[in-house]
Amino acid sequence: MDFESFGDWIKKLRELSQRYPVLVEGKNDLKALRRYGIRNVLTLSGKRFADLPDLLEPIAEGVILLYDLDPHGERINSKVKELLSSQGFLVIEDFREYLRGAGIIHIEEIVEVRDGKDKDT
Repeated sequence: MDFESFGDWIKKLRELSQRYPVLVEGKNDLKALRRYGIRNVLTLSGKRFADLPDLLEPIAEGVILLYDLDPHGERINSKVKELLSSQGFLVIEDFREYLRGAGIIHIEEIVEVRDGKDKDT
């Protein structure tokens, strides 16, 4: 998936998240995404990796992974991707890769983009 700008990234994330939940690490990530009107967000905090397929199965056939791009987030992303893929879930990582290219490491940093660097949302 290609994104023309940060605003396009937000628009496409809003659209796709109506069909697939967005998985993030914690409440700060959740708050940052809610500021952009993205509502279908699930945090990993308080959940075991092994419980994710059972939690997601009734609500979606796929997920958008949006874990931080620091070493901890990379480990989580890898484990969750492997687990959910092995259970037949569609795993979408395009939104993470856009952030990687933009130099954004932590999901909560997207608020700074909105507030300063790119106001085309």
